[in-house]
Amino acid sequence: MKRIIRSVFVGGKELGFNCLKILINKNNPPLFVVGNLDDNGKDNIWHKSTIKLAKKNKIRILKLKELSKKIYSNKLKNIDIIFCIGSTQILPEKAISFPKLGCLNFHPSLLPKYRGRYSTVHSIFNGDTITGVTAHWIGKKIDAGSIISKKKIKIKPHYTARDLYLEFTKISTKLLLEILKKLEKNMKIKSYKIANIKLKYYKKALPNDGKINWNWKGKKIFNFIRSMTFEPFSPPHFYIGKKKYIIIDQ
Repeated sequence: MKRIIRSVFVGGKELGFNCLKILINKNNPPLFVVGNLDDNGKDNIWHKSTIKLAKKNKIRILKLKELSKKIYSNKLKNIDIIFCIGSTQILPEKAISFPKLGCLNFHPSLLPKYRGRYSTVHSIFNGDTITGVTAHWIGKKIDAGSIISKKKIKIKPHYTARDLYLEFTKISTKLLLEILKKLEKNMKIKSYKIANIKLKYYKKALPNDGKINWNWKGKKIFNFIRSMTFEPFSPPHFYIGKKKYIIIDQ
């Protein structure tokens, strides 16, 4: 018999929308949805709105801070899992302790490498040929929770950060289906702790603040431009005098 999963969904962007849609289509919709701060309930040219999808399916919308309010405590303490997928917000520590199983996240690197922000950007800029997706439980330290699964992604020479994100989205969606299948069958989700979390944590900052350094070698400049080609984010730029120039992909 298929198990009904009691969950909360936190997230957005392309990956978040796809994963929320899967939960709904699998007849396991979350009790609540917390969208990203820039999600105004309307689709845009880059990705569809998780809030709009939730409202369409009559799922209650909450703000992140409401997860810690007493009014929701009883319901949240009885949930199985929080899906934190494509989220631009950090879960409150109190909320992390609510679900029986934990809080599931997909990170765009092979953790513990590239813990933090803009993992796809940094992997391309640093000239990596392999990166990946890590499905993991959220812990007290960012991107340092127990690992459920890793899948490698080959970074092709022509890949931009946008290309790599699309590949990450595709593989993460498949991973969700695998994990969801186990949850529905009440199977144990095996995981293991990260052996070394002392590797560098990348803060919310682009390499060289998004500016090309013409003293770099040609390969590094090429990798930098690829890593920064990810609309709708700011493209790579440089200055001639006081005038700013940008490089765009056409």
